[in-house]
Amino acid sequence: MAKKIRTTIVVLVLLMSFLTIFVVVLDSFNFDMVEREAPDLPLYYDPGDTGKLDLDVPDENASQDEIKAFVVDLYNLACTNYQNAEKAAFEVRYTTNMIILSASKIPVPGTRYCVKDGDKRYYLDFTIPGEDMLKFMDSIMGDMVPPQSSHYAEATYTDASMDYVVSRKVYKDCGGNGIGAGPLYAEDGSIQVDWTPAVVSEQKKTVYAAYQDGQFHHTDHSVTVDTILEASVTYSKEYGYYTCEFTLDPQKVPEELLNSLRTNSGQPSAVYTKLVQTMTVWDTGYLRTYHALDYWQTDGNFMASELDFETIYYYDNEPEKIDIGNYPYMAAMCHK
Repeated sequence: MAKKIRTTIVVLVLLMSFLTIFVVVLDSFNFDMVEREAPDLPLYYDPGDTGKLDLDVPDENASQDEIKAFVVDLYNLACTNYQNAEKAAFEVRYTTNMIILSASKIPVPGTRYCVKDGDKRYYLDFTIPGEDMLKFMDSIMGDMVPPQSSHYAEATYTDASMDYVVSRKVYKDCGGNGIGAGPLYAEDGSIQVDWTPAVVSEQKKTVYAAYQDGQFHHTDHSVTVDTILEASVTYSKEYGYYTCEFTLDPQKVPEELLNSLRTNSGQPSAVYTKLVQTMTVWDTGYLRTYHALDYWQTDGNFMASELDFETIYYYDNEPEKIDIGNYPYMAAMCHK
């Protein structure tokens, strides 16, 4: 018993000693949210005189049912317009804030890039804790969180000729016998990855383009009038976009998503506890940003986590964002 108490105290002390490092890491992953021009209305809309969607925004007297319905309709419309766009991209900055024994947050930051060009979809995911944090995780956390979900690089590709997604993923010991390591930042800030021992696999294909049956969804959570607990909507006439803030019912998470959480976290008792979403949509009908704060914890609250995902969408009015040559390793590693 005394040994267990001493171990707990050591863990708590080390957690606190790393707090300053963690705060610096978090600050470095904030987006500079500059105002941008909206893409034009999709060709299948009649632009009328304004070139904008003609939507009736719920007023201050609207009921929650009316607001929820508006949010769901706008979400589905924006997702459809992304799916039908010939060229589009998005970038995600995310931080997985891990909490052990209710002590300080341990942020594990990452970046994702996705470009679709016609039927082709290129995707990169880098989770890079940083050297100091890696030493801490190895010495204290051990195998509690698998490296393939806490420190890795992944490149995927698919197109209309494929009924699957090909994935190449590297992480610690991915090649066996100590071969393989996760990505690191070089001194110049670039991402460095040795893809040689990458594990190649086939993954389930999701909907992303107009040629596919089904519906693209930004999030794997279900966004319906039945899953939204409460919502609000505002419209910025100056900048031309809607802001929808809403919370989702953590008791109505799709089973497949819950199973994925438990597998990726290495915690079979993990459950979502709170889901806070903020979506902005251009008044031309396209997704602009989507910010998700998802919270989960295990039985007894031994481990908990805050998943902070900030996504920015781009379209063909920002052509530099659609060029796969502008993303690290995308042209070289995202292929059949």
